Amino acid sequence: MIKNIQMEYLLAIAKHKNITKAAEELHISQPSLSNQIIGLEKELGIALLERKKKRIFLTEAGQAFANHAQKILIDTGLLENLMTDYANLNTGSLRIGALSIMGPLKIPNLISKFRDDFPKAKITILEDGSNNLHKAVKDNVLDVAFVILNGRPDQEVAAINLGQSGIYAVLNKKHKLCHAKSITFKQLGEENLIVSGDSFVLQKIILEAMANKNTLGNVVCKCNQIESCLALVNSGMGISFCSKEVAEYFPFPNVVIKPLQPFFNRHIYLIYRKNPTYYPLLQEFIKYAQTNFMVK
Repeated sequence: MIKNIQMEYLLAIAKHKNITKAAEELHISQPSLSNQIIGLEKELGIALLERKKKRIFLTEAGQAFANHAQKILIDTGLLENLMTDYANLNTGSLRIGALSIMGPLKIPNLISKFRDDFPKAKITILEDGSNNLHKAVKDNVLDVAFVILNGRPDQEVAAINLGQSGIYAVLNKKHKLCHAKSITFKQLGEENLIVSGDSFVLQKIILEAMANKNTLGNVVCKCNQIESCLALVNSGMGISFCSKEVAEYFPFPNVVIKPLQPFFNRHIYLIYRKNPTYYPLLQEFIKYAQTNFMVK
C-alpha cells in the first residue's frame, strides 16, 4: 500500500530534480531517501525516476504518480483540517426536532444563542408531533428532539427531563364554565372537545386521564396545529387544551384558560439516540439545552 510519506518523498525529488536537495528539504539523509524510492519502485514494479547528466527526472509513470500524489496529499490535508474543525467544534450540522408550537416559542432563541458560541454550526429544524419526532430520532432522521413523552421512550433512545408545565383547559368567554375557578374531568366529559392530532402526545394524555376518571368527552375535531385548536375555541366550537405559555402566545380575543382539577402537568423531554457516533457538536447541544431550555 502506498503511503503518504512515499508520495511526499517523490514530489520533493520531482521539485528539486536532485536527491540531495530533496533530502535536505525533507530533513532526512540522502541514502535513506534513495532507499525509500527504490523500495517504492520495487513495490510498484515500475521505474519512477531516471538520471540524465547528473539530474533526476520523472519517467512517464513517475509523472503520472506525482500528479495523482499531489491531488491526494492536498485532499488529505483538507480532510485533516476538516476533521480538526469537527473535533474543535468549529463546524458541523445538527438536525433538531421540536413540537410545532415550540418552533416559534422556544427554539429560535435557544438556537440563536447556541450559534453565538458555535457560529459555524448548520441547523435544520423539523416541527411535528411527539410521536413522529420520537420515530425520527430512533430512525436517525433527527439527531435530537424536544418532545412530550407518555411513558418510556424506546430502548434505542435516551431521554432527559427538561421540566414540566401545567396543562390548561381553553374555553370560549361565552362558555357556561368560563367563570369556574377550575375544570374537572367530569365536567369535560359532558363537553365537545377539540384536540391535537394523533401524532401529538398531549391529546392522548388528556383522553387517558379522562378515561381513568370514568368519563369520556365528545371529540368533535382533531387538528395538527394548536393555533387551529385555539381558533376553533375562539369561534365557540368547544374546549381544547394547552399550556399557559401557548395560550398567551396566541391572544385570541374570545379565549380564556382554566386550570384542570386535579391540576395536570406535561413533561418536556430532550431525546436522542443512545450511543450515537462520536459527534462533539451534538454533545455540546445536549449540555446547552439542559442548561438553557426553560419550561414555564
